Amino acid sequence: MEKIKKILLLFCFIGIAGSVAKAQSTKTTVTHHQLSFQVDNDALAFTHFDRYYTNGLFLGYAYSRDDQNRIKLTLAQQIFTPERYTSDDIQTYDRPYAGVLYGKFDYQRLSARGWWQGGLLLGKIGPGSKAEDLQVWYHQLFGFPQPRGWQYQIENSALMNVDVQAGWNAVKGRRVDFWLFSRASVGNFDRSISLSPALRFGSYLPGSQGMISGNRLGSSTKREIYGQLGAEYKRVFWNATLQGTGKGDYNNPNLMVPVALRQEYYAEFVYSVQRIGIKYRFSYRTRETQQAEGQLLGRLSFGYAF
Repeated sequence: MEKIKKILLLFCFIGIAGSVAKAQSTKTTVTHHQLSFQVDNDALAFTHFDRYYTNGLFLGYAYSRDDQNRIKLTLAQQIFTPERYTSDDIQTYDRPYAGVLYGKFDYQRLSARGWWQGGLLLGKIGPGSKAEDLQVWYHQLFGFPQPRGWQYQIENSALMNVDVQAGWNAVKGRRVDFWLFSRASVGNFDRSISLSPALRFGSYLPGSQGMISGNRLGSSTKREIYGQLGAEYKRVFWNATLQGTGKGDYNNPNLMVPVALRQEYYAEFVYSVQRIGIKYRFSYRTRETQQAEGQLLGRLSFGYAF
């Protein structure tokens, strides 16, 4: 029953977004702004699990000054729980409870073959993120089992992080192309580096105009409908949702050491017209702690440009 409810929510969202996209005008208009909404949830991967990175909500705004420069603002909340989230026995946990709430500012510079982006994140981890309140409310609303370990969550602390990202269209093609993405993060929230190859196939726009840059802004009326297969190889140096924001007291059973090397493999479907963009991603992430297992995760994104 839980799985059916979650699947129905997914298809309601897709149906509404698809109807809006179909109804929009094909008249050429230059768009400089985009509002976006993204949800990450293990339920969107059609699993019966409710664990690890169990939910993420992202509200975004992007502004394009011209064809090469963009400014992005994001407000996000993320929720993390152990697999046995209905147990109050901390000895059975394979990762700590953690909630994160943050705002992020990014500047993006686009070129003919890709883009680079720099960002500043400010936020809070701990009870102040209100992750517990949201999860308890959501589970009550849909009749899901209640979490019983939020009293052990990572303590309140301020977060500050800086990251640099880049995307490069290494091999161009009319129907198939190949991309390389990279990212480096430093701060008390996330310290890591990653490299992500990706294969895109179908009908798509150049990177500076299409959804692969994160936002579809500009004047093109061409429709995008394509698939993307990719992987992320990540070296983790610090993860505050496992270790807190200090140096870490590994005698504390509420803190855990992250696995140093993590991978994520994904398949993504993208559909966009001039004003509307929809993306769905299905991914598998390798375990984040020695005690944990891998995770299936779904991501659904919707954007409206104006």
